[in-house]
Amino acid sequence: MKITLRVLRYLGPYRWLVVATYVALFTALGLQLTIPWVLAAVVDRGLVDGNRGYLWRGALAIVGLAALQGAFTYARAYLVQRLAEQVGHDLRRDLYAHLQTLPFAFYDRAQTGQLMSRATDDINNIRGALMMGLRALVLAVATLIAVTIILFRLDALLAAVALSTMPLLVWWSARFGIGVRPFFSRVQEQFGAMTSTLQENVAGGRVVRAFAQEAQESARFERELDELFGRNIAAARRWSLAYPLMLLFSGLGLAGVLWLGGYRVLTGALSIGTLVAFNRYLVLLNEPARWMGFVVSRIARAVASARRIFEILDTKPAVADRPGAIALPNMRGEVAFEGVSFTYPGAKRPALEDVSFVARPGETVALLGPTGAGKTTLVNLLPRFYDVSAGRILIDGHDVRDLELTSLRAQIGSVLQETFLFGLTVRENIAYGRPDAPFEAVVAAAKAARADDFIRAMPEGYDTILGERGVTLSGGQKQRVAIARALLLDPAILVLDDATSSVDTETESEIQAAMQTLMEGRTSFVIAQRLSSVRDADQILVLQGGRIVERGTHIQLLQRDGFYRELHDLQIRHRADTAAVAPADDLAPTLGS
Repeated sequence: MKITLRVLRYLGPYRWLVVATYVALFTALGLQLTIPWVLAAVVDRGLVDGNRGYLWRGALAIVGLAALQGAFTYARAYLVQRLAEQVGHDLRRDLYAHLQTLPFAFYDRAQTGQLMSRATDDINNIRGALMMGLRALVLAVATLIAVTIILFRLDALLAAVALSTMPLLVWWSARFGIGVRPFFSRVQEQFGAMTSTLQENVAGGRVVRAFAQEAQESARFERELDELFGRNIAAARRWSLAYPLMLLFSGLGLAGVLWLGGYRVLTGALSIGTLVAFNRYLVLLNEPARWMGFVVSRIARAVASARRIFEILDTKPAVADRPGAIALPNMRGEVAFEGVSFTYPGAKRPALEDVSFVARPGETVALLGPTGAGKTTLVNLLPRFYDVSAGRILIDGHDVRDLELTSLRAQIGSVLQETFLFGLTVRENIAYGRPDAPFEAVVAAAKAARADDFIRAMPEGYDTILGERGVTLSGGQKQRVAIARALLLDPAILVLDDATSSVDTETESEIQAAMQTLMEGRTSFVIAQRLSSVRDADQILVLQGGRIVERGTHIQLLQRDGFYRELHDLQIRHRADTAAVAPADDLAPTLGS
């Protein structure tokens, strides 16, 4: 009931539309209930008494009432559809807006397919319940009350017989609705699992084909599909049990009316017209009674879907603005980590432990270390993708948790390790952080990132629409577009998480040359595996196991016998080996291929 009421609250902003809907509904119902009265009079006065004029007038009255009923039924159908679409629109809007507030930790656990299922199929179930189920339920209740009153006014004894099975019908509908809801919950959960599998297979299609796993992935999807089919069949089997019993209860009432009503007509206690009207009203009463199985199943399915949606809407953002959070419109870019530790939810050991350092405005801080050392975690704490578990991070002397998220993130330009581009034009991708940026600024950012040449060589230049996730670009090209996007933002703090990892040595040199100029005046954090990308940094931090184990400049770290020196010597030997092998005429093409 709480979930149902919560869904109905979405009708609040459209109360006048709701009023108009139910005015049309009850007017159409009133006209429908008037027709049997006219029919009874036509039978008794037109047919039995032989009054042809009354017969014609009655027929015209019935046609007129039916036409009016049709007009109001049309209005009702349109308004109900409009309301259902409005609620579906608002639910999707709220769900999407709330998803934007949830931190990275939520998406670390959530499955994309499950989220897509809730935003599509679950909301469609709620729309369907509002459009069909709720309307039918209100109509059924109103019809039951109105017809019951009319039947008792026509003949109390006959009405008692006709409605004797109604308590059984109501009891069975309620019992069925409670019993069938878990079945639909299991269907929606499995639909999400199937959608997740489908999403993974589509997104990872190139990997599937590269490893020739089409048959295995098809089998995996078919297993999920078969499970969904089985759960749907189980729900349908349970739902199908409701309808036959409802027909039986309705048939018993109708049989009692025909037997007793016919007897009373023969004895003169009841007119033929009244019996005809009585049976017509009973048919009107049985129609919504037979709908109950459909109504209950739609509502049960919608409640199961609404529960899944509200689970997300009730998830509190772990990272949010504090009361009284302040905005920093112009950051200087001083960053200080003071005893920072961080542990991912569910992890047994911290990803960062007691990390402290200071980056002065305009300095470049390089982060090195083996995989899993905590480099990416460290820079993800800056824009508060996660909040620290202990210690604090200061920007210009302010704890980042005291700053407005929008103000904070608007001044931190990031080129993440996993480059993501949208299925928009190249220009729109570069201007993503500044949609109002002039075209000249977009081009300047692209030139700085050494992306202008290959962009202009594309079919539509800057207006070329990229494939999904930028699939039409090479890895290096995607990185350069992402760098241009960050540079156009003109941030006070720049984060480059392996920004040159997907480019060749020549392209890396070009980007580095541009970055030297562009990083002037900005506090920059650079994660890189190639020492050529970090040797000019103001300070280099070497992380291992979430701790800073070495710090200093390139020259200072080379003078120590540590990880940085080992990595330097390893890369020197690698370049020497590569140079020795390259001249071999027969071998070089093979290695290059």
